[in-house]
Amino acid sequence: MSERLSALFLMLALACSASVCGAASPPKMRPYSGIGVVLLHSGSDRMEPVLLYEEPGIFRRGELGADSTGNEWIFGDQDGRIQLIATARKGSWLKVCYDDAGREAWIDAKRRVTLMPWDQFLKGRVGRLLPGLRKQYYQLYRQPDREPLSALTAVQTFKVLRLENDWAMVMPDQNTIGWLRWRDEDGRLLMGTGSGRKQ
Repeated sequence: MSERLSALFLMLALACSASVCGAASPPKMRPYSGIGVVLLHSGSDRMEPVLLYEEPGIFRRGELGADSTGNEWIFGDQDGRIQLIATARKGSWLKVCYDDAGREAWIDAKRRVTLMPWDQFLKGRVGRLLPGLRKQYYQLYRQPDREPLSALTAVQTFKVLRLENDWAMVMPDQNTIGWLRWRDEDGRLLMGTGSGRKQ
């Protein structure tokens, strides 16, 4: 009897693990927009690793190289540059979100670092909505949250003209200008840059 129960439990465990493996992966958790985007510059062809700390200058957590960021799903192909979301500042130190799991660490921003507020970073760039959003965020408006124009598709790109609070004025084609939310009510990002094909 106990052998049958063991075999039954083993079969159930295998069936459950197979269904989990075969299921589509859930959308990635969208990061908070924070205070802007950190651009890390390389002084040569080979970028030196950026040191990550638990607190400014204390408890080194690891390092970040040009090929080890998980932010391509937000910023598209970064061409060897590192682009990170900055969530806080303490003197010359910036707290950044450095991977797609939302982990954060502090970096020393004295060298090779530019912090760009979102309005400067997004203005003039090709943008796109991040995957897995609720239907309401695909809506394009004539004015922020007033007079719906049309809905964008999940793969449609647009040019960002300017930001105003949580809204972005965008141009999805040469004949249309409207407003989209670029971050939600909780401050999480709704849009990224580039084509987003490398996810």
